[in-house]
Amino acid sequence: MVKILLLGHTGKMGRALYKVLQADYEVICKNSLDFDATNFTQVKEMVKIVQPNIVINTIAFHGIDSCEKEPEKALVTNTLYVKLLSELSNEMDFLLVHFSTDAVFNNQKDFVYVESDTPKPINVYGLTKYGADCFIQAISNKYYIIRCSLLFGETPRNNQLIEKMLHKIKASEEIRMADDIVCSPSYSLDIAKEIKRILNSSLSYGIYHVVNGGKATLYEIMVEAAKILNICPGIKKASYLDFGHLALKNTDTLLTSEKINTLRPWQEALKEYVGNFKKEMQVIEKENVNK
Repeated sequence: MVKILLLGHTGKMGRALYKVLQADYEVICKNSLDFDATNFTQVKEMVKIVQPNIVINTIAFHGIDSCEKEPEKALVTNTLYVKLLSELSNEMDFLLVHFSTDAVFNNQKDFVYVESDTPKPINVYGLTKYGADCFIQAISNKYYIIRCSLLFGETPRNNQLIEKMLHKIKASEEIRMADDIVCSPSYSLDIAKEIKRILNSSLSYGIYHVVNGGKATLYEIMVEAAKILNICPGIKKASYLDFGHLALKNTDTLLTSEKINTLRPWQEALKEYVGNFKKEMQVIEKENVNK
């Protein structure tokens, strides 16, 4: 059986990948509790011990402002660590699957970005992620770079934007959401299924934009989620400028692919995800009542 080393399995994308791939692959999972991505000796030893056929990396130093505050950490984690994986992919002859981002682009294209468009990052996060893309393309013989946009999906953490706002809506709290940041909202489970298809189909190595169909502002996403939950909380439009930030923001970086089909519309995917979220909350509430 093909052996996959999944790095970052407890994150949103990692959880979805494990769920989708575990039946057909031997998936070895590692996260920050198992190794330090900034300790390159440790990373190299771990990969050598596992001897994988495929390495899927979902680990990154996220947060636009966090990267501005700690650019060295962003560079080491988002760029140099991935450079090491690229070198190891040749040395140990494994396929490298790495997750990138729409933040490698700026806000100056009229419609949508495809794989052949030239990145022009506007902040440290985007720059360090683009650096990883460049190293992979320059070094690795076998790779897929997967660029995604704003993700929603199952996660153990409630501090991420969509999931945090879902809990606020469920509690009927009033929220303010930016209506001037446009993205390609995408479901982690749908992306994981597409990664499996790409692996099984042995598509040509390179960059792939993997997103759900359609576009939305952050405000529109949460209004749609509230409708699915059948809740009418106060959701107010705001500008991203109303919220404090250090870095320049990506406000319009829609993605599509010139290589593969776009996934189902984001509204359909959100309906499935929020439906599952609602069921989970009902189970939790029932357990709390029975305690």
